[in-house]
Amino acid sequence: MIETRHYQKPNLPPAAECEILERLSEDFSISSEEIAQILKRHDVSGDPEALQHSYRKRLGQRLMASFRDEGGSRALLSSGRTYVVLDCCNDQNVLQKIDKRLSVEMAGLDNSIYQVKKRMGRLNRFKMPRLEELA
Repeated sequence: MIETRHYQKPNLPPAAECEILERLSEDFSISSEEIAQILKRHDVSGDPEALQHSYRKRLGQRLMASFRDEGGSRALLSSGRTYVVLDCCNDQNVLQKIDKRLSVEMAGLDNSIYQVKKRMGRLNRFKMPRLEELA
């Protein structure tokens, strides 16, 4: 059985969360820019040093993700907080840990794909043919 991740809600000011949810309930969508502006209005900010550290880690992650083999697959994968050269890894425990993480990520994506396809199917049931298709 493949387990999926359950994400904890961030600790936001209730008024900010309420404003975001109101926008979602009205328009059924919200841009990341709109979310950032709402959070800014509610004085949500982070520690500058922690933000810099997070930024540096993200750059490092992007660098590691850029290393590819001849076929375009990633040559480096993370095992916890450590990146390993996949073709040189002989540690079964590390490989199992990577395999489990990838399986959980795939299961989450599979669930999302299922939700999107289910919604598309519902919409297609009510789809009207365009005039040029009728001619």
